[in-house]
Formats: sequence, structure tokens, C-alpha cells
Amino acid sequence: MYRCLNPGAIGVSLPWEQCLPLAKDGGFEGIDLPGDAAVPPRKIADALAKHGLRPGGVGLPVALYGEDKAFADQVAALDAVAKNAAAAGATRFATWILPFSDTRPWKENFRFHAERLGRAAKVLAAHGCTLGLEFIGPRTLRAGRRHPFIHTLHGMLDLCEAVGPNAGLLLDAWHWYTSLGTVDDILALEPQNVVYVHINDAPAGVPVEQQVDNVRCLPGETGVIDLAGFLGALRKIGYEGPVVPEPFVPDLGSLPPQEAVRRVGEALGRVWSLPAPRPAALPAKMKAVATGGGKAWLVDLPVPRPQGNEVVVRLEVSPLCGSNMGAFHGEGECVNNGHEGAGEVVAVAQSHLLKVGDRVALAPPFSCGRCEACRRGDVIFCKQGTFRGCFAQYVRLSDALCTVLPDDVSYEHGALLGCALGPAYEATKRLGVRGYDTVAVAGLGPVGLGATALATFLGARVIALDPEPWRREAAQALGADLALDPTAADIRERLAEATDGRGLAKAIECSGRSESERLLIDAAGVRGQIAIVGENSKPIPVTPSADFIRRGLTILGCWHMNVLDSGDLVTFLRRAPEKADRLITHRFGFGEAQKAFDTFASRRCAKVMLLPWA
Repeated sequence: MYRCLNPGAIGVSLPWEQCLPLAKDGGFEGIDLPGDAAVPPRKIADALAKHGLRPGGVGLPVALYGEDKAFADQVAALDAVAKNAAAAGATRFATWILPFSDTRPWKENFRFHAERLGRAAKVLAAHGCTLGLEFIGPRTLRAGRRHPFIHTLHGMLDLCEAVGPNAGLLLDAWHWYTSLGTVDDILALEPQNVVYVHINDAPAGVPVEQQVDNVRCLPGETGVIDLAGFLGALRKIGYEGPVVPEPFVPDLGSLPPQEAVRRVGEALGRVWSLPAPRPAALPAKMKAVATGGGKAWLVDLPVPRPQGNEVVVRLEVSPLCGSNMGAFHGEGECVNNGHEGAGEVVAVAQSHLLKVGDRVALAPPFSCGRCEACRRGDVIFCKQGTFRGCFAQYVRLSDALCTVLPDDVSYEHGALLGCALGPAYEATKRLGVRGYDTVAVAGLGPVGLGATALATFLGARVIALDPEPWRREAAQALGADLALDPTAADIRERLAEATDGRGLAKAIECSGRSESERLLIDAAGVRGQIAIVGENSKPIPVTPSADFIRRGLTILGCWHMNVLDSGDLVTFLRRAPEKADRLITHRFGFGEAQKAFDTFASRRCAKVMLLPWA
């Protein structure tokens, strides 16, 4: 591949012939050609040879979204343009595709583009020319539009296939970055899949989902886009075409043309020879915990390597969760099934969010971090992820699942952002718990104790319910006003008395037991709200009229928190560290995994922490 100049892309509006010496002096090896048939090809070829430049690409001189007749006329005129360009040595044409339509739904829009572009591609093919199609990545361009359209590399490859065999990608580093593209995406391409390349950088300090298309930077100016990985991947697949800066920097247009070209050429030169990122220096093997048949033991596993938007975290804490106990007591061997943790980022692929050395807490690591659910923070509802266990010394996961911890929050406290506090936060948030409220919390395992800690932190009066005396005492130590045994014969009377006969206004069910869920429904007052957090696959008897309609009752399903709310829990950990301390009752090294699971099974504990390196 070679460095190529498109004068208009950097605000230079001189006639094409006058740009040739500027391109040569600026360190470029090629220059794009004008998209018309007015200049004889021999004259173009002689001018290029005089300045030692190669022909670059040609903008497709067709208004793709114009009226039918105008489009047809332009496709007819394309034949002469393609013939001249090919004779001058330029066989790469390119255009861009809008990532939305306000009139055509996706399938109709796909057919529209395939038909129109197919006609243009057929004309180009007759002269040995190819057509590069550019996807437009920024989310901000699709916001508020009626019908989103292709905005990723993979989506554009589908359109290229429909357009014709001479269609491929115009691969722009900016759109690759803003569409959450990865180096692996490029490495999976064949060289013929890429027709033309744009290179640029992105403003620092702007989240990728807030980047605006025409606000860019010179290549390598900020280092936000992984241009070393981008260019390295193109070299590795054997791309041999032009690489053209398209930085959209307004200041360039105010500079003398020679200075603008020189500045862009120097920026491109600095990134051109950047070494590809070196693999992280990670060990080959790691220890992980396996369980089954009431036993826990250690096994060796390969240390994972990050790909795409992933990072590898060296886990310092890996808490046990009640959902791990099924595998512990079950038959067979279950390896590395933990899903909570905190630690240090030790390897990064193409993450836009994290760097090596960041201290992070983890959301459940079975989410992809790239789908619509993950991008809005609802990682728990991801349907595309692959589970990556945390009962190990290292874990590989998407960067979007990590919350950076401030230095004054310990790894143990940070690990509480998992199931100890995450589901409880979702419940208290959706219930709108305030200092004026009385809240019942049923089931005082780690999740219920986390709900107690959060509700009392918010100033609410808490009625804690659990048959285990140790757990009731733990809830009171966290600030619960009243702790009751839900299996007591007079429990309904006690709850009515505690609410002055009005019934429960708000309740959080964390036990996952049918009888507890039914109890809270019975004890709820008019317009009461119940957040169901505990997993329960068994049915419970309900009567819609009596239980819901005639009492105005609301049932909320709360699986886990939205990761975008993690900052609130970090604030809780900083303001109420004594409550966080009470949520952690036991710590065991990996070599004591059996003791850790036995302790958790005793029910006389809150959060049990496994320490992978102890």
C-alpha cells in the first residue's frame, strides 16, 4: 500500500495539475484523480510520471441518491470516465453510503442500493475497475432517523456481495473505530475485499458513541484510533492500494496549500512506520477452580489473550454467588464458572475505554459489549456473548463490562458491584426507595444483605425477613430496623403491625422461594410494589383480579443493574465503607476453595471472597 493525497479531503482547492508537486514534496507516493473524462489519459499519465507519483482512486461521479433520470444519465457518462481512468492507471473508484433512510425500510433500502450500485459496478467492470463502498459508523448520524441502515464493515460486505464481484470496501479508520470495529475484523478480510482506504484520528476525551463525523483529527494526532493495528492488519492481508488522509480539520483550509499538504504528509508519515502492537507478556497457564459432587479443586487452564474490544484482567478477588452452588452440589465437573470479580487490566487488544494498569470491577462476563443491549448498559440482557469464568487468575472480557475503580476503593469492595450490590441496586432504583419509605427485604443471603445495606444507606426503614438467625442479626448490623422469621405462624400479623395496618408499600424479594414471593404479595398494601430479584423457576398461585387489579399491585423483575449506573455504587462504597465491610465475612485463597464453598453452603455468611493469588 502507498501514501496517497486527495487534495479536496484536506481543504486544498487548486487545479489537479498544481497539486502534483505539492504531493511529491509532502511525502506522498500517489494522488487521487479527478472524476471526469475531459483530460486525456496520456496527459494524466505523463503528469504523474513527471512527478514520480502513482495514480490513486477516483470518486464515483454518480449522484447515488438523485432522481432516476439524472442517475441513469450519470451512469451512462460513467463509461467514458472509467475508460480514461483505467487508461491512466487508476482502477479504484469509491463512494459512501448513508447509514439511514427516512423513507425506505432496511430491506427496501438494501435493494435500492444493490440495484443502483450494481449498474455502476457493471460499467466499471467493463474497464477492469473496482468500486469501493464506505460504511458510515458514528452512532450520532443514525440518532433520530426513521430507518437505520448499514454502518459496519460486515454489513457493507453483504452489500458488496449483492452489488457485484468488483465491489469491495472503502475502509475508513474513523468509521471502523466509531462502528466498534476491531483489528480481527480486518484480518478476516481478503485483499480484494478492500478497494480504497481513508486514515484519520478522533478527538480525545469523547466517548465513541458521542463522536461526530466531521470532527476529526490528523492521523496519529491523539492516538485514540489504533492506527498501528489498523495499518498493520492491512499490510498483513496484503492490501496494495492507496491510503488517503481524510482528517476534516478546518484549520487546514486556512493554511497555504503547500503548508497544508506538508502538515498532513508529516502526520501520515509518523503513523506509517508505527510498529504493530506487541502481544502482552502473559504466562501460558493459570489456576482455576472446578466444582462438582460437593467438592472444589484446582485445575490448570491456558491464560486467555484479548481480541477486538476485549481486555484481560488479572483477578485479585473472585466472590462466590448463590448461583454457583448448583454446580458445586451437582454431578460431573464444572470448571471456572464464577461471574464476579475485580482486578487489574494487564492486556488490551483494541479497547477504546481501558488501558493496561486500570483497576476495574467486572459486570457479569458473559456479555459481548458490542450489541445494542450492551451499548445501552443492559449487559445482563445480551444474547450474543460467550461466558468467560472468573474462578481463575485471569479473565478475558469486553471492555464495556468493566468499571474503573478509584484508588481509594479496594478490590474487595469493588467486587461487590457484582451480585452483592448490582441486583439490589436495580431493585432500589426501580422502586424509587427514599428516606421516607419502609422496605421489606426477604431472603438475607448476600443479595438481600446488599439490598439492606443500600436501602438503609438511602435512609429507608428496613424490615428484614429470613429464617436463619445469623442472617437476621447481620441485617440488623447493617441497619435494619426489624428482623423477622418469615416462617413464623404470626408473620402476616407482625408485618401488618409493622406497617400500621397499611401493608407493605415496597418490598424486595431475594430468596427465590415461592412461599416468600406469595407472602410479600399477601402482605402488600394498596399500590404496593414488589421487586423480584431471587431466581425461581417454580410457579406460584396468583389471581390477577384479587392480587393485582383490585390492589393496584406492581411486580418488577430485577435481574441485574445497568452498568452505566456503576458510578452510583462506587459512590456508595466511598461513602459507606463500613457497610461494604459488613457485606464481606470470609476470605479464602484458591488453595482453600473447598473451605470457601463449604462456608457458603452453611448459610452463616455474607459474601465469601476467593483470592486467586493467595
